[in-house]
Amino acid sequence: MRYDDPNVAASAVVGLFSAILLFVIIVMLQALFFRAERGELEKKVYSQPYQALQQLDANQIGLLNSYGWVSEAEGVVHVPIDRAMELIAAEAE
Repeated sequence: MRYDDPNVAASAVVGLFSAILLFVIIVMLQALFFRAERGELEKKVYSQPYQALQQLDANQIGLLNSYGWVSEAEGVVHVPIDRAMELIAAEAE
């Protein structure tokens, strides 16, 4: 073997080691990214109350538990959900 011939075994070991190291680095960076993304979503989206949604929920719960007109001209009313279930059950008997 001459002094200027490449060492195939050493090159293969360095290449294999580099490929494994690159794979590990990519996996670690991916895990770090997903962890940071989850933290940002938690901080910016999930932990912030959404007032419009809360207001809509409150309005719908109010409608489910109150009496009122749907169409006064047609004589259509809404009743609390519990009372409506009682009326339907009584109708079925």
